[in-house]
Amino acid sequence: MDTISDKLPDVESVRGLFSLAGKVALVTGSGSGLCRAIAWGMACNGADIAIVDRDGKAAATCAAELRNGTGRHIESFQADVSNESEVANAVSGALETFGHIDVLLNGAGHNIRKPLVEFTQAEFDSLMQVHVRGAFFFCRAIAPGMRERKSGSIINVASIAAFVGIREIAPYSAAKAALLQFSRAFALEMAPFGVRVNAIAPGFIDTPLTRQHSTEKRRKIEEISPTGRFGGADELIGPAIFLASDASSFVTGTSVVVDGAWSAQ
Repeated sequence: MDTISDKLPDVESVRGLFSLAGKVALVTGSGSGLCRAIAWGMACNGADIAIVDRDGKAAATCAAELRNGTGRHIESFQADVSNESEVANAVSGALETFGHIDVLLNGAGHNIRKPLVEFTQAEFDSLMQVHVRGAFFFCRAIAPGMRERKSGSIINVASIAAFVGIREIAPYSAAKAALLQFSRAFALEMAPFGVRVNAIAPGFIDTPLTRQHSTEKRRKIEEISPTGRFGGADELIGPAIFLASDASSFVTGTSVVVDGAWSAQ
């Protein structure tokens, strides 16, 4: 039976815990918003990045920005995450380009805000297809390679809406709650193979998605928030790097809430 050593790790290994040098990360929804910031952070920390977005032009622009800014190997791939064949093409393209994928971050998403009784079936389905089915498609395509290499980190972007009730986003909340439970269950399947599966649950982050709120709505959110403000997209970089790196080697099946204490109220 293995025993835990009392010997402290050497200095360099501790300093390198958060390094992503030598790793390849595929980040969906990274053409804009918080996933663009996360992809930038990962590249700054040494990772090569496959940028995936439904908007091929935005993906290419982001890839060029990261490539020029960090000197890392960055490529873009167009894919609607709810479309199985487009996901397969993006994954095969990334694998052909980079050889393997060490980190998968499922961040593509959208929201529709209105009372539940006004939702159409198509609108409800679109939220489930993007947030849940999209993560399923990418996990199913990439996890076998991680399992074979006995290493890897999968990060699914959930939301505090998976934990607390927020008016007029019931289908979005249901999709994010499903994604959270998907992550927990999948973590149990992958743990024996050394692959970790976790979620990040952001609160109200200042992105193009939340800028759709009216000025009055944003003011009310800031008033209710314990920190008195929206979070910045760059404030997701640290938690994402933690979950992607060896710093979280014994962290799996959980979620990291990044909401400025919103859900603590």
